[in-house]
Amino acid sequence: MNEQTGRLMNPTYDDEEMKMKNVSGLRLTIHQMSLTKIDFVKYVVLFFGFDFESLASITPNTQVSFTDLFAYAEFMLFNNSNVEAGNVTVLMSSLLLISNLPEGLDAKGKENSENSRTYWFRFSIAESSMLSRSTIRNASALLKFVPFHFYGFSSHFLSTSSTTKHIAIAPRALARTPTSRTVPIPRAPVTPGSTDVVNSVCALLSNKNHLTTNLDLDHLLKRFKHTLTSDLVLQILMNYRLLGRAKTLEFFSWSGLQMGYRFDESVVEYMADFLGRRKLFDDMKCLLVTVSSHMGRLSCRTLSICIRFLGRQGRVREALCLFEEMEPKFGCKPDNLVFNNMLYALCKKEPTGELIDTALTIFRRIELPDKYSYSNVIIGLCKFGRFGTAIEVFDEMNRAGLVPTRSALNILIGDLCSLSAKEGAVERVKVRSTRRPFTVLVPNVNPKSGAIEPAVGVFWAANKLALVPSAFVIVQLISELCRLGQMQEAIRVLKVVEGDKLRCAEECYSVVMQALCEHRHVEEASNLFGRMLSQGMKPKLAIYNSVICMLCKLGNLDDAERVFKIMNRERCAPDHVTYSALIHAYGETRNWSAAYSLLKEMLSFGMSPQFHVYSIVDKLMREHGQIDLCLKLAVKWEAQILQKLCKQGQLEAAYEKMKSMLEKGFHPPIYVRDAFESAFQKKGKFKIARELLQKMDRVHQRESLTRNSS
Repeated sequence: MNEQTGRLMNPTYDDEEMKMKNVSGLRLTIHQMSLTKIDFVKYVVLFFGFDFESLASITPNTQVSFTDLFAYAEFMLFNNSNVEAGNVTVLMSSLLLISNLPEGLDAKGKENSENSRTYWFRFSIAESSMLSRSTIRNASALLKFVPFHFYGFSSHFLSTSSTTKHIAIAPRALARTPTSRTVPIPRAPVTPGSTDVVNSVCALLSNKNHLTTNLDLDHLLKRFKHTLTSDLVLQILMNYRLLGRAKTLEFFSWSGLQMGYRFDESVVEYMADFLGRRKLFDDMKCLLVTVSSHMGRLSCRTLSICIRFLGRQGRVREALCLFEEMEPKFGCKPDNLVFNNMLYALCKKEPTGELIDTALTIFRRIELPDKYSYSNVIIGLCKFGRFGTAIEVFDEMNRAGLVPTRSALNILIGDLCSLSAKEGAVERVKVRSTRRPFTVLVPNVNPKSGAIEPAVGVFWAANKLALVPSAFVIVQLISELCRLGQMQEAIRVLKVVEGDKLRCAEECYSVVMQALCEHRHVEEASNLFGRMLSQGMKPKLAIYNSVICMLCKLGNLDDAERVFKIMNRERCAPDHVTYSALIHAYGETRNWSAAYSLLKEMLSFGMSPQFHVYSIVDKLMREHGQIDLCLKLAVKWEAQILQKLCKQGQLEAAYEKMKSMLEKGFHPPIYVRDAFESAFQKKGKFKIARELLQKMDRVHQRESLTRNSS
């Protein structure tokens, strides 16, 4: 340390430079000094009148982090009345800017960028001296939340490492508060004065410096004991992301002791939500008992939050116990919010069904049930199979003019449709009374019947209230009506779907169209099919097949041909079901030409017709003397089957098919022969295929010579 630096480290007030305790005193020709970082930091600290020895006797060899210096400055501001806030602010600004300075401040070998840093340092301090006292105090608290970037050295000021590291410290002053679906989170009013205190307290609590972490909250926050209010406590608690769980709970306990736990309802509600989200249920119960014993305020909203979080985690009996103790222990009469949360836990989160009667008893205690009260009970009754009581509750709700939630409506209608589908169905029953248990198929003898009528009644009652179930439930309802043959009711429901322009309209049309065709309601099916086309819908292949099959079975070939043409015009590719239905119809009318054309078209698309379809056409053509066409058709059919076997890799079946074609005198086309060779070559059996093909070539040559000689 040179002489000039020594004078700076041990200043005397006779020295002209050190007498000026203002910003102009910092307008030193810093670039003319050769200072290390630690010397310069010591100089800045001493210049503003801080006790340097309280920093554990820092020497040039001691490593002190920038965070330590900053925490010390902030501690001095809040715990030492002799220190001016402006000095602390300028010191923290200085430390911020020092972090960007190089290791030495020797200007002889420095670039312009470093000189500009020095100039910026002096300019920043000069600017800060012009601020008012209140502005400086606010800045002192807010500087904690400014992102700090350190370049050229590690987190310790005196590190000799030359590796460049980037350290960003950017804690968030205000974090997003937890939310609850049922309870709006309280918002504390924000005032300029309270903001300063909140930021100061949060800065002290979130500081991880060893000088402050070892202090208890009573000593650390002694300045704020007499300024605590419920609004201030709530604002600090809302910064739980910055403070952490432990500090948040510690601060709440400390503030509770200071205020005798006589907080406003919003503070207790917030802490109940805070503890419930973190599953700290024992602490949540302790909170209620503590606030109640200190004559604090416990609202119905607070207890409803506790009940809901207990119910969410399946602790239904604990929630029920808390509900029963509301009035006798906490002196709080349950309101609809508490009732609804209790019903939510009993009806949705209780898996055994033992407490469903308790839920009904609690439901009957509500003076004016709302839509959520009814909906929770309906869901619980459906969950445990008590559909009769569920329908009664729904009718009561309908008479009261209340609209159920959509989830309750979906569950009620969907479960009734499922129950209707099970009536008369065959189920598997396992017999365990024998030495070897076995399973038998028995019909469902459930005494309940006619479940579809109540489902339709609930649908129409909800429709009058302008409430429509989900698309899945509507399709389920229409499908069950079609299965039972109640086509008129299904068409009525379909018209509602069409009128509301729901997304499931096309799927509902498909279900109804297929059912109409299955039951052979020609007129209704024709009208519905025409309505689909007029509305610009594109019927699916299943609808076309249903209509064509229905018309062919009824012998209406002209209409079937018209639908087939519409199908081709709409670019809906037919499948083997379409062709088979038309070929069967032409076979009934003995129209061999049309049947032959369709079968030939089917083979050209690579489809393999079933044997009975091919036999119908072959029989018709032989009856009409078309033997040559029969042979050509047989070759095409056999070649199609052979190609399919080769693609599927069934070499043994393909070999037998080729051998049988050779015996019949059929010669497959070139593309089928290539497919046959390729399939055997992939499996390493090309020699076997070559022998069979050579034999076929010899037979073909012999036949050619015979024809030429004759």
